[in-house]
Amino acid sequence: MVARGQHHTVERRLLPPRRSDIERRVGERRLELISLEEERRDQAERRHATDRRQPAGRRQVGTARGDKLVVLVVSDHDDAARRVRELLDGAAPDRFGVAAAAPQASLARLARGRVDVVLLAMSLSARRGFATFTELRARAPAVPFLFLSDSDDERHGLEAVRAGAQDFLVKGDLDGERLARALRHAIERNRLHAALLDLALVDELTGLYNRRGFLTLATRDLRVACRGDETLLVAFADLDDLKRVNDTAGHAAGDRALRDTALVLRHTVRDSDLVARIGGDEYAVLVRHAGPESAGVLADRLKRQLREFNRRAARPYQLSISLGFAAHKASTLGSVAGLLERADRALYRDKRRKHDEA
Repeated sequence: MVARGQHHTVERRLLPPRRSDIERRVGERRLELISLEEERRDQAERRHATDRRQPAGRRQVGTARGDKLVVLVVSDHDDAARRVRELLDGAAPDRFGVAAAAPQASLARLARGRVDVVLLAMSLSARRGFATFTELRARAPAVPFLFLSDSDDERHGLEAVRAGAQDFLVKGDLDGERLARALRHAIERNRLHAALLDLALVDELTGLYNRRGFLTLATRDLRVACRGDETLLVAFADLDDLKRVNDTAGHAAGDRALRDTALVLRHTVRDSDLVARIGGDEYAVLVRHAGPESAGVLADRLKRQLREFNRRAARPYQLSISLGFAAHKASTLGSVAGLLERADRALYRDKRRKHDEA
């Protein structure tokens, strides 16, 4: 595993709004260590919870009465943010706050958080404009993006929306009311879109991504990683002896063990790593910027987390997790699914080894 301080700050997931700092993901839902009795008491409430975890990179919009929505204007020109501020102050002076960043500084500014919507005052036809958009959205996929352009070329508008932008605005057609309305609608559409994606991409029991969510987000990660010639590492994890837990302690305990496994894995990896429950007792982790030592570091860290969890959790079972790893250069990797299959085969070699040793 790459040390926390060594990987790039420009990480993370795009496509469906990825939970973030997790953002992350989005990070992934943190599960409390509670007794089985306490869990049974609140089981009904958990079933009906509609927000299992905070999506990556998304701050709670409008939770505090009077909070301004923060608009980050990304442009090479200082007057772009000034013009946006003037338009919004004239139309909704108490509703929006405007921050500005040049393209080269926009990633760092977005990483600091407290941004509700990004307005890219850049040409989509220029390679730099599209590259900036791609990197920013990879860093904060839960934040809505809009383009503000001098051109009214319909092709550029369609390209922006297909790439994931919420809207494509033309400067010449814009006034304060239209801009304020476009920003509000973009934020709301993005929120609804994220909620729908959660239904399709998130595992209800653990709050992690499901198999579809993992492959969807990992495929998008692969495209980003190819540009940086990164190495990707997939860890395939399996909760050992789940059937025995179900048979001896009941299915409520088995569900608790699955949630405990999610917790241990999330505490083992970085916030920027993608973690999913891909079915039954199986989990997957995608690590970007992996090095030769990453698999060994991750395995050692998981062992320490398991020892600590089993020592203090007071469960009627001991968690045990088997691991398999597969790594590959992103630039020559055909698909994440293929890497996942290789890690799966490595996992079963590990399980056979444990069985033979026992």
